Amino acid sequence: MDAEPNDRKIGKLCEYASRNPLRIPKITSNLEQRCFKDLRNENFECVKAVLCIYRKLLSSCKEQMPLFASCLLGIIRALLEQTRQDEMRILGCNALVCFMGEHYHISMDFDSEHMPYALFSFKDRQGNSETES
Repeated sequence: MDAEPNDRKIGKLCEYASRNPLRIPKITSNLEQRCFKDLRNENFECVKAVLCIYRKLLSSCKEQMPLFASCLLGIIRALLEQTRQDEMRILGCNALVCFMGEHYHISMDFDSEHMPYALFSFKDRQGNSETES
């Protein structure tokens, strides 16, 4: 997938999700599986498309956030754990900031102690690579 994600299709999917909140768990479960598969296969453009969908869901389906928060947080965790792909870790950081910016609380299922460690280890890696140059 070389082109940018299709905003019109993403908008239609999010519109459908907001009108049919009971379908959100199935939609986000499929997105999560697709994202993990694309991450394993290093198909990063598709991973970016999935994150675009979640970004739109965050802004258009705020009331339904509990229905998809755990899937999104699982994706964020997986992105932050990508030790060989800094671009994916940066996407994970951006997604976490977007999630936290849209919602002032974090799901009880979310291991919030894990994220600061992942963020700081990423920062330390970045700092070490700059000093080695």
